[in-house]
Amino acid sequence: AAAHPNAASVRLSSVASVDEGDLFTSQLAAGTAVRIAGRNPNMQLLTLDDAAAALVAAAESNAVGIFNAGGPGVIPLQKALRAAGTTQIGVPDKLSLGELQYNWTVSNERAQRELGWTPKHSTLEALAQFLSSKKGAKPGLIKEKYDDWGLDIDYIKAWGTWFEFLRKVYWRIECEGMEHVPEGRALFVSNHRGFMPLDAVMHLWLQFRNTGRIPRFLITHTLLRTPFMMNFLTKLGGVVASQENAKRLFDQEALVGLFPEGIRGTFTPYKQTHRLRDFTKSGFAEMAVLNQAPIWPSAVVGHAEIFPILGRIDSSFVVKELGWPYLPIAPLFPLAPIPLPSKWHVRMLPVVPLQGLKPADAENARLMKEFGRYVQSLVQKNIDDMVAKRKHIFWGKVLDGTAVHPPPFTPRSRAAAG
Repeated sequence: AAAHPNAASVRLSSVASVDEGDLFTSQLAAGTAVRIAGRNPNMQLLTLDDAAAALVAAAESNAVGIFNAGGPGVIPLQKALRAAGTTQIGVPDKLSLGELQYNWTVSNERAQRELGWTPKHSTLEALAQFLSSKKGAKPGLIKEKYDDWGLDIDYIKAWGTWFEFLRKVYWRIECEGMEHVPEGRALFVSNHRGFMPLDAVMHLWLQFRNTGRIPRFLITHTLLRTPFMMNFLTKLGGVVASQENAKRLFDQEALVGLFPEGIRGTFTPYKQTHRLRDFTKSGFAEMAVLNQAPIWPSAVVGHAEIFPILGRIDSSFVVKELGWPYLPIAPLFPLAPIPLPSKWHVRMLPVVPLQGLKPADAENARLMKEFGRYVQSLVQKNIDDMVAKRKHIFWGKVLDGTAVHPPPFTPRSRAAAG
């Protein structure tokens, strides 16, 4: 190492060795372990040999900076403990288990590129090796692969009876246009109402039960502050919104879901509920064009009435602790909000192609705003059409196969500089 003076340091994921004293590894080795109730973060493991090789590669290189090293792949904490035969005890998140609160994962990309280091064993292989000598372990429970962000299809199916009750009985959701579901990568967008992300849950269930596809919704990190909400949304396939995460999903040919109105949509006062907020502020058009993903739009009427916002209380505490713009006043306030049984009407529209837009066009701000407003106008016209046909909030039929189809998008600002 002295022959290669540098300022490189390596940040290791959990190392599969009891002697390392890592909290995660210690819990795997124990017969009983505590974890934060309602949280199930993804974890990574390195074999001791791979960890040593990463340190040697850094010491012998001329590289500078911090390099991450972790075994490829992930495993949810609870599933790892179950495979270890460890009895789990859920405790409040107030206890000092911070490193087991959020995903404990890293990317090896830079270490592979600049240090020439590549782990020989995956996270799951490292776990299986570690458990091979533990009495009472059940390594056979380890699957071949787990989703990088925590999607759990078995979890979705387990909730299926409840989701079906909400769809068929409580909200009596009618849906048309599901035949427009795209193959391969696409960006699903819709209007967002209801104060809580229940519309995302119902969109997911409708698409999964009818087409088998699961929209990977990009969600704000504020939704992950509450333990049980974090576990619920990540297992349903939610991914923290970022251009990097979106690209990884599109590279997997995923159907990515996004509400262009964002939190502004969920906190829209009821008197303005059928007027869309500005779609273009979300950057969804740039995301679609940059990743060459066609857009699958949807218009929904009825979900705004589950939590009609009739007033507001401005509170710095709410802004800081919950990330909300204000405390909404809805029916039954100040009691716990119970969604009203309004009737939903969901219109899935034909896919909007990119009309020749190339990744370079994502840098043209004027063109992207034009494209974003085209999609917003398409959704708005269909909302207006359904609202005009709706006779009552709680019952009645609206959908009749007569969706509004404007002319195809024609770029007029391609030559305009961003």
